[in-house]
Formats: sequence, structure tokens, C-alpha cells
Amino acid sequence: TYVNTDDSDVDGFELNIFRELDMLPEPFDGLFLSMNITKTDGNSSLTVDSGTVTFPFRKLSEDVSNISIGYDKNKFDIRLSAVSRSPYLDYLADDDIETVQEDLDNNNIRYTDDHTQLDFNLKYKINEQMSVKFDISNITDEPEFYYWGTPNRLSQYDEYGRTYSIGIRYNL
Repeated sequence: TYVNTDDSDVDGFELNIFRELDMLPEPFDGLFLSMNITKTDGNSSLTVDSGTVTFPFRKLSEDVSNISIGYDKNKFDIRLSAVSRSPYLDYLADDDIETVQEDLDNNNIRYTDDHTQLDFNLKYKINEQMSVKFDISNITDEPEFYYWGTPNRLSQYDEYGRTYSIGIRYNL
């Protein structure tokens, strides 16, 4: 049985910056820089036997950012990106209604730790209808950590490794 929260509030802002470096001489005039920062603040409340408890909004990182350097000109679209997010609340008290009602505190709230990874994307446009792509996600093989209450109480450690994908796109 799952427990729904009472009210939740989420506030935040997002900033995007994109700069083409077209002032550079050929062939470097296809270079660009891109940056995105999202800052949020979210809280939820839950009425339990001992009163109302307020905690971070579930699955919401307060800070998410990415920065990319790339090249987009003629037939090529290439980019290297760093993507980062801060820790977030994963779930409450193993989502068990009795535990939530009786003993909801930081010791039985699970968090996902901060995470940063590098990704690479390459797309080549063969003609107006067809393109091929090659992607590598998590180039540096960064693991993910989950913990109970504080980072020194490990709950789970995942190694996903790098992910490679290739694709062909054809437009009719």
C-alpha cells in the first residue's frame, strides 16, 4: 500500500546559454558552446500519526546542469556534454505505510547521490533524407549511489557502464 502526500510546492528557474563561435575562421566556425542550469526548490508534506512532516519533493534534484561543446556545420553535428545533478529523495521508508505512519525520519528516507557523467554524440547527414548517428553515454563509467539519510549509510551501488548506440534515420 502506498501513501500519497498532502500538498507539494515546487519553485525554480532555468537558464540557457547558447553561443555559436561563428567569428572563428573556417572550418572552426561551426563550433558552439551550450550551457543549461536549472535550480529548483520543492517540498512535500505528509500527515502521519505524530503530526505533519515536511520533506524534499520526491525525485527532484535541486541543481541540474549541463555544458556542451560541439560542432554543427554542413553534414556534421558533434557534441561532448557533461551532465550533472545534485542528490534527490528517492523514496520514503521503503514506501511501507506502517513505517511511514509510525517512524518517518531521515534514517528511513532513501536518497540518490549526486551524479555527473560525460556523453558524446555524433551525427552525419548523408543527404536530405538520411543520417547516421553514434552515441556514447556515461563515457567515464560513473556509478550511482543510493543511501539512507546520510551518504555514509549506503543502500545501493550501481555500475551501469558505458552505453553505445548507433542509428540510421530516413525521412520519407
